[in-house]
Amino acid sequence: MSGPLNRTVMWLTWRQLFAKRRVWLAVAFALAAPFFTLVFKVFVDDGPAAETTFFNTLMREIVIGTLLPIAALVFGAAAFGGEADDGTLLYLLTKPIARWQILSSKLVVAVLSTMSVALPAVGFSWVILSGPEVPGHTAAAYLYGAIVGSVLYSAIFVALGLASKRAVVVGLLYIISIEGIVTRGFAATKSISVREFCLSITQAASAGAVTIDNALPVSTAWRMGALIFALAMGWTALRLVRYEVAERV
Repeated sequence: MSGPLNRTVMWLTWRQLFAKRRVWLAVAFALAAPFFTLVFKVFVDDGPAAETTFFNTLMREIVIGTLLPIAALVFGAAAFGGEADDGTLLYLLTKPIARWQILSSKLVVAVLSTMSVALPAVGFSWVILSGPEVPGHTAAAYLYGAIVGSVLYSAIFVALGLASKRAVVVGLLYIISIEGIVTRGFAATKSISVREFCLSITQAASAGAVTIDNALPVSTAWRMGALIFALAMGWTALRLVRYEVAERV
C-alpha cells in the first residue's frame, strides 16, 4: 500500500489491541460515565441547573480527566509494546513497509480505539441528560476536546510503549502525578498538560456554553499540543529507524 496507512498493519494492530481483557476494559470505560449519569438522573437529579453542573463535572473530571488518558494508555502502550516484548516487532520491520507507514497505521488504530471509549462516554451521557440545560453543542464541544486528547495521549503512549517494557506503570505515574497533581496545582505547568489543552479547546469550541476557570489560551493549547505531538512522533520514528540495527548488534 502506497498511502500513509497500511491496511495489514492496521488490521493486525486492531486485533492485538482488542484481544483478551482489553475489549472488556473498553466496554467498561465507555459505559462508566453513562452509568454515573443514569444513577444521577434517577436518584439525585435536583433540576436543570444541577444537570448542567453534573454534566460539566463529569466531562472534565471523569471523562477527559480520567477515562480518556487511561484508555489511551491501555491502547497506545500496546500498539508497539506487545510486539517489542515478544520479539515480533523486528519481524514486522523486516517487511517491505516503510517505517512511517507502520507508525502512522498503529497511531491511527490507537487513536480510533481511544475514541471508541470517549465517544460513547460523552454521547450516551448527553442523551440521558439532553435538554435545554445541556444543549447538543455543549456535548459536541467536549467531544471535540476528547478527540484532540485522544490524538495527543495516543501519540505520547505509543512512544512510551516502544520506549519501556513497563509503559503502563510509567504511564499511570504520569497520569497521576503530572496530569493529576502537578498541572492542577501549579498554574505555570498547565502549558504541558494534555488535559488542559483539551479543556481549553472545549471552551473555545463551545461558543460560550462551557467556562473553564483559568483556562489556557486556545492558541497556547494548539501550539503546545502540536509541539508535544511532533516530539512524540519524531522520537518514535527515530526509535523505529534504529530499532532493527540495535536488535541485530
